[in-house]
Amino acid sequence: MESKFVLYIKFNGCIIVLLAGFCVIVNAHRWLMQMQNWNEYPFEEGLELRNHPVVDGVFQIMWITAVASLYQALWLEVELLLYPIGFMLGLESLIIGASDVIKHWNDDAEDCFLRKGQDGVVWFAILVYFYYTLYILQKLFRLKVRKSSATPAARSNYPLVRVQ
Repeated sequence: MESKFVLYIKFNGCIIVLLAGFCVIVNAHRWLMQMQNWNEYPFEEGLELRNHPVVDGVFQIMWITAVASLYQALWLEVELLLYPIGFMLGLESLIIGASDVIKHWNDDAEDCFLRKGQDGVVWFAILVYFYYTLYILQKLFRLKVRKSSATPAARSNYPLVRVQ
């Protein structure tokens, strides 16, 4: 691939790291404020358990790990480090989708995350952009691994160590 295209792909990855990192910092601040008065948040029945400070703290640690692994994936060009952030966004999207469907069934549509159809379209566009960027980054890293393994030293039949 051309170096300009590679830089553009990595730039999109860096934008995702910056936006996800900003969201993690904002959510960490919100979580710290919740933890100061955590006894006011009892465990509720149903899908509102996700908003409890203890559960939110576990998800916060997972998000920090996922953003850090994406950052490392961009600079080390390791394909496996792209998976945690894809998993986390998929899990959060699944939780949002399931809770919105259940809230619509129970006539609590005003509490939904995606209240309007426009919100759903924007959320879907963000998901497509995010996962397509991860897919292209994965293809780029695989291509670089193949090129590096196809060097003349790797193709030669000579052993690296001679035993006599």
